[in-house]
Amino acid sequence: TSSEASDVAAGETARRRVHVVPHTHWDREWYSSFQTFRLRLVDLLDDLLARMEGDPAYARFLLDGQLAVVEDYLAVRPEAAERLRRLVGSGRVAIGPWYTLPDEFLVGGETLVRNLQLGLRVGDRYGGAMAVGYLPDMFGHVAQMPQILAGFGFEHAVVWRGVPAAVARSGFWWRAPDGSTVRAEYLPQGYGNGSSLPDDAKAFVAAVAGFAEEWRDLIAGPVLWMNGTDHQMPQPWLGRVVAEANDIQDDFDLRVVSLAEHLAAAPTEGLAEWSGELR
Repeated sequence: TSSEASDVAAGETARRRVHVVPHTHWDREWYSSFQTFRLRLVDLLDDLLARMEGDPAYARFLLDGQLAVVEDYLAVRPEAAERLRRLVGSGRVAIGPWYTLPDEFLVGGETLVRNLQLGLRVGDRYGGAMAVGYLPDMFGHVAQMPQILAGFGFEHAVVWRGVPAAVARSGFWWRAPDGSTVRAEYLPQGYGNGSSLPDDAKAFVAAVAGFAEEWRDLIAGPVLWMNGTDHQMPQPWLGRVVAEANDIQDDFDLRVVSLAEHLAAAPTEGLAEWSGELR
């Protein structure tokens, strides 16, 4: 970016940008019942809202990408709606854009369109849904997904399973049969590559360095550290450890950002193209 270029021009050492995206991934019913998981969800969001209101260093949180999680919580805590709306409206909490995260190959095409339509509509009630085609845990992706996303005005998709070995960089252009294209961000280790965020700056830097080295030929742009996984609670030491990690070394510039902010900084030039489904 221009700011990074000016830093280098001023004689400073360029540090590798690392974007930390705190999040959780919420299976509404899996190895426990829906209501059991909802009790855990209520605990998570009670903690998250209070933490974000009291700790500006806990700057961002991605609430999985499905609005059903918000409605499940507010059915139990309706009085929290305005607090959540303020955090979403200010950009600190990201919600949606889907109503639920579907298995794309097991539902009809119209279902996918209506799912996204409903998610955006519900998201508008609570400060606005994230304008990113977040597809973290699907078992592959239909060929028409770029067309669906582009039809709603989205420019980005984020995917994990199904990306072929022929795609050699973490960013690529994904084209639907009708020619619609979105920029896709590939998560090589899934949405939980940064789930383990040690309460120790040195250990945190070592983990980031190991990931960056392992995937150095694939990563295009800033390193994306997805700090979350299935049913993960917010880690209260996040802001402090990120600040300490920046202070103890000169190799990485670590920042807590939203997924949309990461994608805004992602490169678009010289990327490969993939057409059709990601099976």
